Amino acid sequence: MKVKRINKRFTFVIIPDANSAVRRFEVPKALLYCAGAGLIALLSVTLVLYVNHARTSWVTADLQSRIVSQEAVYSTTVQEKNDTIEQLQNELIQLSQQTVEMKGRIDDIRKLEDEVRTITGAAKSTASAASSSVDSNAMGGSNRPVTDEEIKTLLEQTKQHLSSMNQEVAELQGSITDTKAKAVQAQELLRITPNIWPVDSRNITSGFGIRKDPFTYRPSFHSGYDIAAPMNTPVRVTADGIVSSTGSDSSHGNNIVVTHSKGLQTWYMHLNKINVKQGERVQKGDVIGLVGSTGRSTGAHLHYEVLKNGQSTDPKPYLN
Repeated sequence: MKVKRINKRFTFVIIPDANSAVRRFEVPKALLYCAGAGLIALLSVTLVLYVNHARTSWVTADLQSRIVSQEAVYSTTVQEKNDTIEQLQNELIQLSQQTVEMKGRIDDIRKLEDEVRTITGAAKSTASAASSSVDSNAMGGSNRPVTDEEIKTLLEQTKQHLSSMNQEVAELQGSITDTKAKAVQAQELLRITPNIWPVDSRNITSGFGIRKDPFTYRPSFHSGYDIAAPMNTPVRVTADGIVSSTGSDSSHGNNIVVTHSKGLQTWYMHLNKINVKQGERVQKGDVIGLVGSTGRSTGAHLHYEVLKNGQSTDPKPYLN
């Protein structure tokens, strides 16, 4: 029975028109089944291919979108990198210029130090004192991009300058410390050395040495300077020291003796008033008395005397 069912055939009748003969075709039923199965298979394959094609198209579009996005990110990154490199190059150039300017300032400091050493009597620095100065901000020239080699050379030069400056600054610190110590010593020496005028007047009426005595008119030795000044003109001590004596007598009048360092003393005579006491410590420029005409005097003046190791000496080298 099963064999008979499989062997059944389908008959197709074709009638072209009314006058033509009728054509009959018999097709085995199995062939139709196979054709239907093939058609279904073909449709299935077509559908799979379509789905795969659609998926491939979507993946391709997504990849293209990602590539475009990555290209944009890459372009932005490259631009930012280039901008950063350019900024670093400009900062390097600025640092190099500042290094040159700082080198000039160090040299200027060395010049100033040499001037201080000259004032204090110390030896000058042996370092180079060549300084550079910028006269104007005028600039010009062609616009040629800098090369990597030129940037590398500039970087090496800047490193060398910075290294050199570090060494110079270290040397300068020690040198300035030494100069400062010598300046302090010189300042201390100036404070304890009589080197200012005891009164504002510069009118010397009688100098140091042999003169004709104003009372006897005979030759006599004058041991100091007579400086004429108005009555009660302030008398200032000419260096730091200690008042070793104050007193009054017929020859010197009201007088003060101040003892300084290095065996020096100063003597102020014919004062109208004494403003200090014995044993009092005084500083250069302090008012210790007032100009007068006491003792052996012909008028208002100050007899100023400098003694070295107890001997009267010419005051001229001690008056600036």
